[in-house]
Amino acid sequence: MSSLPVSDQEPSLQLSERELQILEMVATGASNQQIARQLVISVNTVKVHLRNIFEKMEVQSRTEATMRAIQEGWVKVAEEGAKAAEATAAPARTFLFPETRRSLARWQQIYLLGAALLALALAFIPLLPEQSVAETPNLPVIYAQAPTPAPLPPANATSNRWVSHESMPTKRAGLGLVALDGKIYAIGGVKDNNEATRSVDIYDPATNRWSEGGNKPTAAANIAGTAVAGKIYVPGGCTNEGKALASLEIYDPKADSWSKGAALPEARCAYGLVAFQDKLFLFGGWNGQTFEESVFAYSLKTKKWDTLKSVMPRAKGYVGAAVLNGTIYVAGGYDGQDEFNQLYVFEPDTGQWVEKASMHEKRGGLGLIAAANNLYAVGGGWNHPLTASEEYDPASNTWTTFETPFSAQWRNLGLTAIDTQIYAIGGWNGDQSEYMDSVVSYQFLFQLFLPISTSDEQ
Repeated sequence: MSSLPVSDQEPSLQLSERELQILEMVATGASNQQIARQLVISVNTVKVHLRNIFEKMEVQSRTEATMRAIQEGWVKVAEEGAKAAEATAAPARTFLFPETRRSLARWQQIYLLGAALLALALAFIPLLPEQSVAETPNLPVIYAQAPTPAPLPPANATSNRWVSHESMPTKRAGLGLVALDGKIYAIGGVKDNNEATRSVDIYDPATNRWSEGGNKPTAAANIAGTAVAGKIYVPGGCTNEGKALASLEIYDPKADSWSKGAALPEARCAYGLVAFQDKLFLFGGWNGQTFEESVFAYSLKTKKWDTLKSVMPRAKGYVGAAVLNGTIYVAGGYDGQDEFNQLYVFEPDTGQWVEKASMHEKRGGLGLIAAANNLYAVGGGWNHPLTASEEYDPASNTWTTFETPFSAQWRNLGLTAIDTQIYAIGGWNGDQSEYMDSVVSYQFLFQLFLPISTSDEQ
């Protein structure tokens, strides 16, 4: 099969040259892996292109895309070895495959007629799309919900230090979670309707109650936020269609209002984010087509972004990032196929990356938080169920495990700390294929109060 250009006078589906190549290979029955090898791209990129093709053709699967093209007469099957004829007047959409110059043999005509009739019959049979919702959680955009919501997995029997609290108002994953002035702000993410949201929900640990904040200007999933000087900074994010955003939106909790900051050098979502000294540092992430290794820095003084010359050791997203005792740490991550357990120290002054002890488990979509001179890694089971959470001691460069509240493929949760408590909120349950609204806390430090006695003795 091959394609011919549609005439300038006829409307088309505006498929790109790459999309055209992929559709041609789909029509031949090539798998995503075969297409990726042939075009020297990742399987994840092939899936993104297929999603765009299906949207433009208004179909839901590669079978429907091929069958619809046959039904509408957009696709012609050429006899092997025959020379392609020039395209004549094309129908109203997409692209053509050439007819042969010489007539087919009788048996070939019967064969093709039977194939066409079978294709027409299949078009009217309800088909599960090949790009089924079960595959969607592997993409860095939207997490598909199971047709019948399943209950959350039970907490581990040993999780006696994790305590449950009032559930979040909506089930959500890929949210930005920030603690500020004794309250926790759950910003954006992907909700149980499988769409990115603008919602801002505020949790008060003192009262164990949720309230609503002013909506974020742009609906976005796979975001992070960080608090600086009483304001919360939220860059980028993903739309429902998988498009990455370049916006910077800033929330003022006291005024309950949002403002816009300088746009990112390039669109990003699923990144790691920290505030360090007078800058924000954004690590890696998804650009809408592939994962990146770049590092962006935003100056709080000049209000401008720069792309640093120093890049991450590998391209990936869904990393955990935290600042502990004046040092930036970046851990774990996911690159569309694999998740990782490496821990690095990033030195902004020199641009150097120094590898530290690896976590016991690979974690993509983890939460990483610094508290009481240690790092805490929670969640992040992308390709495997979790067995534990982990604590890192920089003095000894070692990781030790502690209990996890959920042993599922729990990822893209929000993680923050207030006083002596770590709070883990929401996320995606890969085992049950549903969003989570859970709010659990872990007491990482116990305060001991000793009584003070006085004596009247002289």
